[in-house]
Amino acid sequence: MPCRRRLLTPRSSRPAYNPPVHLRAPSISKGVQSFLWSLVFFLVMWLGMAAVGVSAATSFIVALVAAFLIFLFVRTHGEDAPLQ
Repeated sequence: MPCRRRLLTPRSSRPAYNPPVHLRAPSISKGVQSFLWSLVFFLVMWLGMAAVGVSAATSFIVALVAAFLIFLFVRTHGEDAPLQ
C-alpha cells in the first residue's frame, strides 16, 4: 500500500479564507493622460498633413499648436465630476 504524504506545514497555518482578487487599472495622473492624448493626436495630424502634401514645416507647426491646445483642453476638462 503506497504511503500518503502530508503537508509539512501545520493545518492551522493555512489561511481560512482567500478573498477574491480585485484587479484595477493602474492610476495614471491627469497630466500624463493629457500628454498621451496630445502626443497621439499630434502624430495623427502631422502624418496626415504630410500624407496629403502639406509642407513638412507647416504640418509640424500646425500639429504642434493643435497638440498643445488638445493638451490644455484634456487637462482642464478631461475628468468627470464626482457624483454627489
